[in-house]
Order: sequence, then structure tokens, then C-alpha cells
Amino acid sequence: MSRDIEHVLDMWLDLLEQISPRRGIIPTMAARKPDVDVEEHNGTISITIELAGFGKDDVELEVSSNKVNIKAKSEKKDYDWSRKFEGLDPESVSATMSNGILDVVIEKKEKTSAKRVDIQ
Repeated sequence: MSRDIEHVLDMWLDLLEQISPRRGIIPTMAARKPDVDVEEHNGTISITIELAGFGKDDVELEVSSNKVNIKAKSEKKDYDWSRKFEGLDPESVSATMSNGILDVVIEKKEKTSAKRVDIQ
């Protein structure tokens, strides 16, 4: 999301917060989504996501052959991120979290070509 759109969204959320009869009902995570960086190179996908305020026990990571799901939940915040990929190897996933930064590395499976089968 561009900075201009984020700025407009922040302005609208501030306005809604001011006119809301019940102040504080607008979730703070709606105003600012965590930064996510996805890189793909040499058959590896690297995902770095800023999850300030969450501990590693607050985060769930699920990887299938075609999708990555990251969910973070604490008493004050909820965050959910997912993205589709092709040919992931769920057995090769490694993840570390330090100072609110989650780093995930996933190897991609080698593409296999079609196999011709003789019919008997």
C-alpha cells in the first residue's frame, strides 16, 4: 500500500475515532498493517514480517505446497496474512523470531516434467 493511501486511511480512522460514541472501538491494527517483505531467489522464498508486540508463542505459521498462512494473536491485537505460491516444500520450512521480526525461509520443490507412460 502506498504511503498516500496509508495516510488517507489513517486520517479516516482518526476522524472515525473522534466521532465515535464509544471511543477506542476501532482496532489499532486496522490503521497500520505490519510490514511484510517477500523475496524469491534461487528456489527459495524468504518472508520477513514485522510483528511488534507479538511473541513467538502468539504466532502460528502454516505452510502447504501452495500457500503460507501467518496468524498472530494477543490480548490487544490480531493479525492474519496469507499468500499463494507454487511448488513449496512444507518439509523445508525454517522460521525464527527475534525482537518482533519473524523470518521464514521456504525451499521450492524442483519442477518435475511430465512422465510418459506406456499403456499395456
